[in-house]
Amino acid sequence: MTSQGNQETSGRWNMRKRDLGVSLWIAFLSASVGTFILFGLIDPSEIENAWMQEWEVSRKLAYSIGFGFLFLVCYLSSWLTCFMIRTGPRRGHASGQGRRPPPEIRDPSERNPDLDLEDLK
Repeated sequence: MTSQGNQETSGRWNMRKRDLGVSLWIAFLSASVGTFILFGLIDPSEIENAWMQEWEVSRKLAYSIGFGFLFLVCYLSSWLTCFMIRTGPRRGHASGQGRRPPPEIRDPSERNPDLDLEDLK
């Protein structure tokens, strides 16, 4: 018999998988809304006329490139947010616990006897 305490519950994701899923879902929703707004304001056929080179860019390709770019930007920002939340300061930091003491201010002439303080004035 195996003990229940040592086995991971099936169907539960660990924190890294949850962060990845949340980042992907937020990026997908944000890129979808961004694509609707972007192509609601800009017609893809106008983008084709603005190219310097003669490339054949269909509407579907323009939509795909726009969504892909927005998805990549949104994914990177949501992943960075998850990373910063997980690696942020520990508990008690906001209430002043765990802070470093302020640095000790010393006279510069103590470390460098050749320093002439008259030159600094």
